[in-house]
Formats: sequence, structure tokens, C-alpha cells
Amino acid sequence: MKKVIISLLVAGAAIAANAQDKALLETLVKKGMLTQQEAAQIAKESVTVTPATKSTKSIKIFGGAQGWYTWGQDSQKAPTSESKQTSGFTLRYVKLGVEADVGGGWSATVVTDFGSDGASRNYLDKVVASKKVDLDYLNGTLQLGLRKANMGYEQNMCDFGQLAIERSVATQFFTNGSYNDDAVVKNFGGRTIGVFWDGNITQVEGLYYSAAVTSGLTESTPEFISTSQDSSALSFYAAMGYKNVAEINGESLAYDFGVNFGYAPQGMTGRLVTQKGSVWGINPYATASWKGLTLISEFFLQQFEDYVTPGRDGIGRTPLGANVTVAYKMDIGEWGAIEPVARWSYIYANGAPVETEFFKNYLNQAMTGYIGVNWYAMASVKTSLGYEFGYYDQRVAADSVDRLYSNCVRAQVQVIF
Repeated sequence: MKKVIISLLVAGAAIAANAQDKALLETLVKKGMLTQQEAAQIAKESVTVTPATKSTKSIKIFGGAQGWYTWGQDSQKAPTSESKQTSGFTLRYVKLGVEADVGGGWSATVVTDFGSDGASRNYLDKVVASKKVDLDYLNGTLQLGLRKANMGYEQNMCDFGQLAIERSVATQFFTNGSYNDDAVVKNFGGRTIGVFWDGNITQVEGLYYSAAVTSGLTESTPEFISTSQDSSALSFYAAMGYKNVAEINGESLAYDFGVNFGYAPQGMTGRLVTQKGSVWGINPYATASWKGLTLISEFFLQQFEDYVTPGRDGIGRTPLGANVTVAYKMDIGEWGAIEPVARWSYIYANGAPVETEFFKNYLNQAMTGYIGVNWYAMASVKTSLGYEFGYYDQRVAADSVDRLYSNCVRAQVQVIF
């Protein structure tokens, strides 16, 4: 009976310990607590991940899936009245990742995405080699590979951690945007390949900064990973921020504010662009979290050279926009937690323009409002329902309309591990 109990305990420890299985079993056999046959049987039934190098300390596997149902309608109101609808199911994100700590402060992360956006980046979501640095005046992480640049607070939130179901119209326009289909692509923000540094100012607790030098291509360009050699100019990003926790009436108030900046000398490209133009942008943001309440606000200002309009090559466009999101998460006992969410988003494109989904109209101004609710049955399972209304006006192209309304309802089920 003693051996049976020991065998069960060892089996559980073996499964949890992975790389230490063999050494532990051999020790117990030498001490006579297990026979060689019992140790062999336990080893056979255990699941073991064997690293390629002996220095590897840990291997973590993670991921998740997110399924959507979407119903949407665009309604033209001037000069003619017409509506178009769409509805259907989508696998928005289907991610599987591996993170390995190989020792000496080095780690590697590979994340794939087989969801609806995956194919445009060859199914790679993030691929980085990281090195932690902790010196007297230098503390942070150096990364080399594919990841998001620090531009847009909502854009850099985890795909599975979004408060609204989908990112806002402003986030899409300023950080992941093309305008005029693939004819003109603004390669600024979003995923890109390069060298990234995320650091902390050790002398001032809570003060952080970042810098990056990247390829001139990002995820807006089809097959950007395999054609990165076509980029003839680097892009540059920098950020500075401060985050901390304050006590108010015995409750913790967590806050974070900062600013992102970027410059892409050849960030405007596409099949209709006669010459690549430059893009620069600034993105201040502020967030606060108190009890179950979360507030997020950010502002976008960009300037780029437009080489599309005939006879006006190189004209400077300066679009601006903003996001404001409010959410309140409430515990509902054995049912988990529920979280109402509201978001307002705005763009003034200054002739860029903003592209609508179904009619392919090109308008100068956009304003959207989102209301929804998230239900967390448990930490790893989230169900969401949301409605977003959009108002677009001020035509840019001669063949566009003057005014358009959009309505969109989305439902989501998300499971992460």
C-alpha cells in the first residue's frame, strides 16, 4: 500500500516537473522506494516536454480561440438612400504560443494566429528573441523579431483582453490602416520586424520608456514578412510613460499615462502611390483603474505626405482622432463577473480619407459609439455582446456620398488557456 501511495505521488510530481522526471524516479529506485518496473511504468504514463538544450529552464504553452457572429449594415443617406447588410460567423483569433526560458536572461516566444487576420502575416502573430538586462543604470528587455510597435494604447492591448469586442475605427485607421483599399497603404504602427527596447528608469519607480528601429513594412502590406527585403528605409518609434498605484479611502487606484511617438520616412506606399511618403505621429494616452472601474483615453495626431492626388504630390495631410473607453466589472457570485462597456471613437481625416466597409465610400470624418457587455463565466471564458453605431460625413472622393450611417451587432465567445 505504501508503494502504491508513493507511486501516485511521484506520478503527480513527475507530470508537473517535466524535465526533472527521470532524475527523481532514479533517486527513488536507488532508495528502494520504487522498483525499476514501477518507475518504468510511471515514466511511460507521464507527459514530458524535452527541451533541445540542457540550459532551458522552462517551456510554457498558451493560446486561445475567439469566435464571432457579426451583423452589419451601412446606410447611405445623401445624395441617394441605399443600404447594404452582411452577417455571418468568423474565427477572429485562433492562437497558439510557446515561450521558452533558455537561461541567462534569454527567452524566445513564438505565437501563431490561424484566425481571420492570420493569412496576411503568414500566420505569425509574434516571433521574438528576448534578453533581460539589469545593470546599474539600464533595466529592461531587448527584443529582436516580429511584434507590435508601441503606437496606440488599444492596439497594444492583448487581443484577448479587449474591452469592446473589436478595436475602434480610430485605432484601425491610425495604427493598422490603409486608405483606398490596398491602393494606398499607411505603414505605421501595428506589427513590424525590428529591434525593440522596453526599459524602466530605476531611479524613479513607475517611470518607463521604449525605443524601436524597425523595417519600413508592417502588417498592412500583404506578405510583408517574406517581402521585407523590399523596404528601403527604416522606421523609428519611441515612448515614455509613468504608472503607479495610489491609495484613496483604503482602495487602490492604478493609473498609467504616457506618450508614443513614431517616424516612418517611407511609410506611405501602395500600387497607386507615385512616390513613397513619410509619416510621423504622436499618441498620448491615460488610463485609470479603481475597484471594478476602468477608464482608457488616447489621442492620435499624424502627418503624412500624400503622393496620390494628381498635381498635388507631396501635400501634407494631418489627421487626428481619439478613443475613450469606460468599463465597470462586477462580481456576480457563482455566475462569475459581468462588465458593461462603452466606447466613443472619432476621426478627422483631413482629406486622408476614412474608408467605410460595404459601399467603399471615402469620407473625411467618422464618429462611432459602442455599448456592450462582457460576461466572465470564469477567468478563461468570456462571452460578449455589443452594438456599435457609426456616423460618417464630408465626402473626399467625387464618386463618394456625403453622409453614411453604420450599424453593427457582434457576439463573441472566447476561451483562453
